[in-house]
Amino acid sequence: MFRALRRFAVIFATLSIVTGCTTMSPQDFASTTPALSLEEYFVGKTKAYGLFHDRFGTLQRRFTVDITGTLNNEGALVLDERFSYADGETQQRVWTIRKADDGLYEGRADDVVGTARGELAGAVLRWTYDLDLPISGRTWQVAFDDWMILMDDGILMNKATVSKWGLKIGEVTLVFRQVKE
Repeated sequence: MFRALRRFAVIFATLSIVTGCTTMSPQDFASTTPALSLEEYFVGKTKAYGLFHDRFGTLQRRFTVDITGTLNNEGALVLDERFSYADGETQQRVWTIRKADDGLYEGRADDVVGTARGELAGAVLRWTYDLDLPISGRTWQVAFDDWMILMDDGILMNKATVSKWGLKIGEVTLVFRQVKE
């Protein structure tokens, strides 16, 4: 009997980890202010400061991102992101983000697998996508679940859960600020 109960507890715990426990939706924040507009916030220059913590909470990487945002001829937001890591590594990602007919956002970048999806409500954006991430000479396909929240002073905060096969491998924390030219 004890063995069966222990087995059930292990299975339940594993399923809870794999499926996640969050029921939070961007619509829960529809009335929050200031309202976030991706096009208004990111057109121009933006600077971000970031940390990556592994699943145990250990700081693994520090980095900054210089972002230049423009609107192309089709009205899509183009974000040119230049990453500089504390260990000297650099990386570039160029996003093309479009507002879909249903009010949601869709985004593409060279290392994004398929299409990123975004749901915006009030001060909050939830942005989900799969990314080909180079790690130790190999490429891992990982899932990102980003939650961005615009604060009163124009600071945009982002917390992203990074997972593989449904298991959390780490978290990215970013703080964005617009750069006045």
